[in-house]
Amino acid sequence: MARLSKNQKQILKFLEVKPGMTTKEIAELVFGKLVEYKTKEYSSTSRSLKSLERQGLIQRVQVKLRWRLKTQQ
Repeated sequence: MARLSKNQKQILKFLEVKPGMTTKEIAELVFGKLVEYKTKEYSSTSRSLKSLERQGLIQRVQVKLRWRLKTQQ
C-alpha cells in the first residue's frame, strides 16, 4: 500500500468519527476554515479522496460526493 499523506491520514480519522461526509465538509475540517468549491483547498482534498478511493480505503456513497470508510471484507 502506498504511503499516506498527512491530509489523507486526517481524512481517514474524520471518516471514522463521522461517516458520510461531503468533500466540502472534509476540506473545512482539514484546513480549519470555510472552503468554497473550486479553491486550492477543495481541489487538494478532492485529490486526496480520489487517491484513497483508488487504494480501496474509502468509497463514494452518493451522487452528492459523500465518502465513507470502506468496509473490510
